Amino acid sequence: MQSLRQAEPSARRVVVAADGPIPELAGVAEVIEAADLGAPVRDMSVYYEALELNTAVKPFVFRTMLAWDGVDSVTYLDPDIWVFRPLAPVREALARTPLCLTPHTVRPLTTPGSPTNEDLARSGTYNLGFLSARRDRQVDALLDWWAEQCRFDCRVDLEGGVFTDQKHMDRAPEFVPGAAILTHPGLNLAYWNLEGRTLARGADGWTVDGEPLVFFHFSGFDPARPLDLSKHQTRFRVARGSPLAALLADYARALNANGHAQAKARGYGFDRFASGRRVTPAMRRAALAAARAGETFPDGLGPATEAWMDAEAPAAPGLTRVQAAIARERPAAAFPWWFVPNAEALGADRPSADAARKLKGPTEPAQRYSNDELTAWWIGPEAIAGRFEMDALPDHEFDRLLAEPWIMARAAELSETEARPSELRRTLFAAFGVPHAAGWPERLKAPLQAPHLARAEGLPRPFVRLFREIWDARPDVQRLYPLDRPLGRFRFLRWLLAGGLAEYGAPVDSLPADVLAHPLTRLARASLRR
Repeated sequence: MQSLRQAEPSARRVVVAADGPIPELAGVAEVIEAADLGAPVRDMSVYYEALELNTAVKPFVFRTMLAWDGVDSVTYLDPDIWVFRPLAPVREALARTPLCLTPHTVRPLTTPGSPTNEDLARSGTYNLGFLSARRDRQVDALLDWWAEQCRFDCRVDLEGGVFTDQKHMDRAPEFVPGAAILTHPGLNLAYWNLEGRTLARGADGWTVDGEPLVFFHFSGFDPARPLDLSKHQTRFRVARGSPLAALLADYARALNANGHAQAKARGYGFDRFASGRRVTPAMRRAALAAARAGETFPDGLGPATEAWMDAEAPAAPGLTRVQAAIARERPAAAFPWWFVPNAEALGADRPSADAARKLKGPTEPAQRYSNDELTAWWIGPEAIAGRFEMDALPDHEFDRLLAEPWIMARAAELSETEARPSELRRTLFAAFGVPHAAGWPERLKAPLQAPHLARAEGLPRPFVRLFREIWDARPDVQRLYPLDRPLGRFRFLRWLLAGGLAEYGAPVDSLPADVLAHPLTRLARASLRR
């Protein structure tokens, strides 16, 4: 807002507060609550996280502001944007068309690193850190449709084809066929479109490819790390003394001068109920499913909504509403005897588990499971929780497990806490994660792990097929850590040890001794500790 006041002194500056007042902006901009601008914040605060809520209110705000007397056009800018010059290219475009958008890129990315072209496609063709519109019948139709999408589908769900309010805007040209797709290099410059562009600072200010820099989008920037362009990218390394380093340093100083650390410490205004109890992702999913079916939350995050979460689900007797939401993703959660000890790992919380414990319904697994399912439960979740010792199984049971490996696979399924595990994670979690955590004997683990522990073809020790399987499944990792070079292999090994293996359910300590004791593995682990 300070930069906009300097670049556009005659523009009316409004900050929309989605989750509370912002007194620091007094004198710099008007602050108006999103709820006062037509956004259904009370209900959204129950089922949306911070990023989702702050983007979901946009179409409602646009619709309200464009109806104000004396307002011809409205331009939205993300809060991590710095304006350097008047928005003349936007005004010129609005004279020709009622809607202006900026694409993420104007040409395919060609250098290694993230985000990839596929990543950007999943998040949306246009970056909605900027959007400008004027009064027009076609824009009205777009805003009505966009608002309806954002009411329940302003979620971060890239696998499901949704990314907040942004992905929906791919359809904007269908509503406004003449929409301007602005490709001026100085508009919405950011990490996703810097490739191949030249940033410079001269006597007249910043330029990009010789054109004036109008505004820069510092998405994912942390002023505590001014040489990191963004936490969302790996493509650019900022060289000390470069123009980009100077721009980032200027912005970091501005953020720090405006109390960035103190503002960051506040957190999301809707992350807890009035009682102080934290709202978990499982609760938000339960509320969202109910809202889609017509439920409203007039109490917001008050006592009535909290009690609603812990009440029995109408369509699932014996389950709380939170438990029912988890059970839709994880069928094992439909059993209170399983849900209660695993509630927190599943994204619920201890009060949710306590509420489930009080409900009527089956409390013993024998009431719902066959003998084979019972065995899977004992050697999976119960063994991992320390309530069952594997040496309690007689020898003939081990023989049966080897003859019927589906029981071990079922144990892994019951133990999984990821809502949507990939096929590779399912495989590796079953072969390494569960056997390691549950203390399975070698005679059970060896047949499961052997195919993954053979030497990776074409790669030196300690690389085994397990490592190559993960590398093959990750195009982003392939670009970062090429295996045809020693340094790439070493960096990939460090990535695996630092969290890559855990991401796929294969703990580092589940690896065999010859892999862990290899000099390269030991060096990689030592470098991580340092």
